[in-house]
Amino acid sequence: RKFSFFSTDTAAEVQLGGYDPATADGTMWYTPALASDDFIVGVSSLKFGNSQHDSIELLQFTDKAQRNYGAPSIMDSGTSCLVIPGDTMGGQLANNPWDDFAAHWAKGKSFWLEIGQKKWEVPYSSWYLSETDQTCVQPSPEGMSGLLVGDVFFREYVVEFDMTARRPIIGIAPLNKHYVPVIKNQLATFQLHEAPRGKLHMLRGTEVMYPAEHTERLTQVDRIPIVNQKGTQYFMDVGVGTPRQEFTVIFDTGSTVFGVFADKHSLPKDVRNKLPKYYFSQDLHSLEQVSATTGPAPLSFSSPSVLAGVALLNIALVAVVLVQVRRSRRVSAGAPRVSSYGAV
Repeated sequence: RKFSFFSTDTAAEVQLGGYDPATADGTMWYTPALASDDFIVGVSSLKFGNSQHDSIELLQFTDKAQRNYGAPSIMDSGTSCLVIPGDTMGGQLANNPWDDFAAHWAKGKSFWLEIGQKKWEVPYSSWYLSETDQTCVQPSPEGMSGLLVGDVFFREYVVEFDMTARRPIIGIAPLNKHYVPVIKNQLATFQLHEAPRGKLHMLRGTEVMYPAEHTERLTQVDRIPIVNQKGTQYFMDVGVGTPRQEFTVIFDTGSTVFGVFADKHSLPKDVRNKLPKYYFSQDLHSLEQVSATTGPAPLSFSSPSVLAGVALLNIALVAVVLVQVRRSRRVSAGAPRVSSYGAV
């Protein structure tokens, strides 16, 4: 119930059981998630500029208490870009962050996210797509209040997701750019530092990050390669059911469900009885899909491996092969072009 994730420009890796210390270029800092069922942190400041000292504040909170709490932000590997509020978040902000970003946009600038009273830089090289001459920053969709911290962040930091407690704990450490992601599964044992649970448990109201604490306990970490689809989606293979059936799924920390496509009329009876009746009274065509097999196979959700996968991988509903539709969005003249990849 603990895993870490990071990405490079061409590869990615998930580490089950903790994190490989070789992937971190410095201390792992921890903060509790704001929700018990999502990987949400509070971003109390979002600055944009050439340096922290001459940068502009994009999150101008109207209430000090709200600033201490921060804007709810999902650590989302299923979103390619940094998604920032496109409005005042229902009056919580005195400004429109997207409008201010568009007005001050220029090449070479960085973002600084403040999480738990620590600042984390997202440099220009991560949020600007030089190959397509586009920014990887987007305004939030209507009705969303907060941020999506996408792959532009995971290319700079290794992020640990610890679900061993009632509320998830998020760990962040600078990514060691010299680390080479594995190309096949590798199991190793490390003496890891761990989240300071006592300190984190005492936090109330104000979000704070604490450094990892030393431990003598050895921990096994399974390093698994992830297919990096041009930095827009991450794919991995999983085995489901008994007998084992192989599926290619999207690795998405922004989703709370695990799922694969199946022929609903071939599902085992005990599974059918647990699903809502309307599921079988209509055909659902919400996702475009292409099957790599001659036909979908029945699934069994009784295997313990499936239940573990639900808790540990926290990945989105996917197809055996999911056809990704890429869209490009342009904003008004003078504003940056925005790439709209990923599951926003």
